[in-house]
Formats: sequence, C-alpha cells, structure tokens
Amino acid sequence: MSEILTVIRDFTVYGNSDDAQAPYGLDLPKISVQFVGVSPAMAFDVHNQPKLARDKERQLRKIETAVRTQFEDAIANMGGNDLAANLQTMQRLITAFKEQLETDFLVKDQLELESLTTNGEWLTYWDEDASLVKAKELQQDNLPQDF
Repeated sequence: MSEILTVIRDFTVYGNSDDAQAPYGLDLPKISVQFVGVSPAMAFDVHNQPKLARDKERQLRKIETAVRTQFEDAIANMGGNDLAANLQTMQRLITAFKEQLETDFLVKDQLELESLTTNGEWLTYWDEDASLVKAKELQQDNLPQDF
C-alpha cells in the first residue's frame, strides 16, 4: 500500500482567503478540512509536502464556491440577535459542505475526510439594539476628534 498522506485545507466562509485583507484584523470564520489519502488523489508540491492532486484541488474550489453561493444570503444575515437562527445557519452550512464533499469529492480507497473543524470568529450573537450598546456607540461617536 502507498504511503497515506494528510492535507489540511481551510475553507474561508466569506471567500476572502487573504487574511491581510480581513477588516480590523478579524480572524475570518473558516472550516478546516483534514483529508487523508493516497496517490493519485494526493501528490507532493515542490517542497515535498503533501497536497491534493491538481484535479482534486480544482474540484474542491468549485465545491467551496457552490456552498458559498448557496448560503450567500444566510451568511450575510448572520450576526444579528437571533442566536438560534445564526447557529442553524452555521449547522446547515457545515452539513451541506460535508455532504457535498462526500457526494462529489471523496474517492473510495484514495481520498477520505478525516475531520472538519471550525475556527476563526463566527459571530453567533450581536444585539446592536440593546440600550447600553447604543449608549456606548453614542459615547464613542462623541469622542474628541483630535485623536
């Protein structure tokens, strides 16, 4: 049997994979996907590090784009004060991503999904209408402009 390789890929939920462009230094929400596999689904890069084969890499990017498109409106509406709805959006997104990987991406005896891990800042609750929150914003707006 060939050597079994491990690759970890980050699926950036908002589609911006460049952390340098993240506003205010936020750690954008991501799903880290850990794959294990063998050739021909896996290969090595120029530094002799395991990676997905080119065709699998392209296929994974298409799946990521499809999931982002499918949940575009729901993701844009996350972050309000409806905790249950925000968590349900996260659950549906992660479940859909996993199911699409299982259906369209993984290859029996060549490429398997080992784990999915969420990381980054997933805004699950935000009540911008609370009285103290509004008072804080007003206080910040009224700061001297000479800073």
